[in-house]
Amino acid sequence: MKILPTPVEEFVNRTDRNRSLAFGISGATIAFWSLYRVFWALYVSATFSGIGGWSPVSLVVPIVLWGAIGVVSAVAAFAFLTRYAKQT
Repeated sequence: MKILPTPVEEFVNRTDRNRSLAFGISGATIAFWSLYRVFWALYVSATFSGIGGWSPVSLVVPIVLWGAIGVVSAVAAFAFLTRYAKQT
């Protein structure tokens, strides 16, 4: 089962092995940072929900934004690190 569209997979396969490692590490770092941001946004929304006049609904946009960034960077990191793991 392929998770990447064909043009993206061709780009990943054309990328140099060492550059794939750099892209993979960068993508994984961004994915972990996004996970951290989503965790703290959820924590803040749960903590501050008891304050009168403040609604945690205002954090929906950042949670969705950082979640999307995290998913895209995790897929990219997986693709490039898989390319790096290949011997050719």
